[in-house]
Amino acid sequence: MSHDEFFMETHIRKKKAPTDQTRWVEDRAETTHGRYKINLEEYTQSLPLNEQRERPPISDEEEKRIWLSTVGGPKKGIAYDLSDKSFRRYRTGLQGIGTSAQGEAIDSSAISSMEEKIAKLTAELEETKAREKKNFDTLQGQLERRDKQFDLLQGQLANLLACGAFPIPRSPPPSPPAGDEGRRTEDEDDAT
Repeated sequence: MSHDEFFMETHIRKKKAPTDQTRWVEDRAETTHGRYKINLEEYTQSLPLNEQRERPPISDEEEKRIWLSTVGGPKKGIAYDLSDKSFRRYRTGLQGIGTSAQGEAIDSSAISSMEEKIAKLTAELEETKAREKKNFDTLQGQLERRDKQFDLLQGQLANLLACGAFPIPRSPPPSPPAGDEGRRTEDEDDAT
């Protein structure tokens, strides 16, 4: 069960009838869940597409980081609706970062670095597209000129053949096979 499903299971009142409206145990839970879903979606949309043109799945660590960011971090060593065991494991992974301000600075520098890379790659992609379009247009123009030349030459040849400007030699009759020549000569001798 995902963190999101667990949160909904523990913070939505059980329905007495299937037609009953969904009711959260408290307004804060509904607000927090809504913000979490928005933050999670924004993060997902920021991920690059993979080879199958899909967004990669979000790791548990990233989900926990987004959750902590949504709830405003831990209070008195506890994060809202994050189990102690899960939070301790997450906090242990963050100990090397230092203060939260340092963590934000690292995130900020990593984000700006990624934005620069994205801008550079986008510019390179646009240059490549422009170059490929220019090459395609050049080849397309050459092909069209060649087609026009071919049509012109074909028309000229047809006109020359139609007006008899130069004679077309007739093909000689097919010669008999090598073994048949001797017999034909004998037949011709008999006829004379």
